[in-house]
Amino acid sequence: MNKHTWRLLPALIFCTLAAHAGVSQAQDLLRMSDQFDKMDKGDFDIAISKANQCTAARDFNCAETQLRAARKLANDSKNKSALKRAEDGVVAEKARIREEERIVAQRQRELEEREERQRIAAQRARDAEYQAQREAEERDNLNSRIAAAGNAYTRTVQDQANARAQDQARTRQFEQRQAEANAATARDQQRFAQERAQQQRQQDNQRLQLAQAQQAQPVQQPVRVVAPAPAVPERVQPVPVRKVSNSINTGREAMRCVSVVREKEDLAFNNTCNIQIFVVWCGDLKYSNKHCGDGPAGNSFYTHSTNVMPGDKQYARGVGDYHYAACEGGISFGKDEIQDRPDGTFTCVPK
Repeated sequence: MNKHTWRLLPALIFCTLAAHAGVSQAQDLLRMSDQFDKMDKGDFDIAISKANQCTAARDFNCAETQLRAARKLANDSKNKSALKRAEDGVVAEKARIREEERIVAQRQRELEEREERQRIAAQRARDAEYQAQREAEERDNLNSRIAAAGNAYTRTVQDQANARAQDQARTRQFEQRQAEANAATARDQQRFAQERAQQQRQQDNQRLQLAQAQQAQPVQQPVRVVAPAPAVPERVQPVPVRKVSNSINTGREAMRCVSVVREKEDLAFNNTCNIQIFVVWCGDLKYSNKHCGDGPAGNSFYTHSTNVMPGDKQYARGVGDYHYAACEGGISFGKDEIQDRPDGTFTCVPK
């Protein structure tokens, strides 16, 4: 039985009763029908009210149940309008829920994107800090290496300066010893000359005395006069005669025989011994770009050489800082007569 049937039911009952009971009873039936209508109106209002409450609570199952009950009781335009408003409220509330869910989802995405950007920024900051730390460490290492190289260079320069000072000191000592030896030789030569002069005077005195004695004797008969033998002079030390070298390389060094002096911009190597020697040298040269260490392969420290005869001297042109070595004998091209090493030490080769 539908709702129209329920609405017609009181009228049918009224008509039926009126036919049997009369007009008074029909009026009672109308009153009863009016009461039924009021009851339906109350149930409709309650259903609409509950439906709105369920919609506000977003309990759509509850709201749909109440709306179904209200649809059965909506018998006039007013009720239908109220029902329509309730149904539109459900639709609107569902739309609001979807919009809220969309907004929440959008905010969640924005939050996740913001968190991702923050994570990336934090990672970049950590990477930048790590890179800055690595660069700082590399700078510190580079500064340490530069400082170490500078210290090593300073030590090398100081060692070279010390070596030059030692070489100069040894050169001065050698020159001093050479000067002392030359002075001693000069004194010996002067003493030998004085002794020879004294011997000559003694011999002249002896000859004079012998001649005077022969003139004082009387002549009795011719006699054979034999001149007396000359007196034997005292034995004196002969003056040493310089020995000319035959240029045989003995394998002995001859540093003792070299006196080095400065003559303007050049060096003069004087041979103070009575044998031939040869000198090899290197340094800052006037007419050559070679320096110490630029000599022949395997025998490369000294770059130039010359032979010096006894009492003679040879020149090294335009030498500032220099090193030299000397051996007995002579040298030819190739430096086969001497073996040198990177530190300047050497060995004379006998031939």
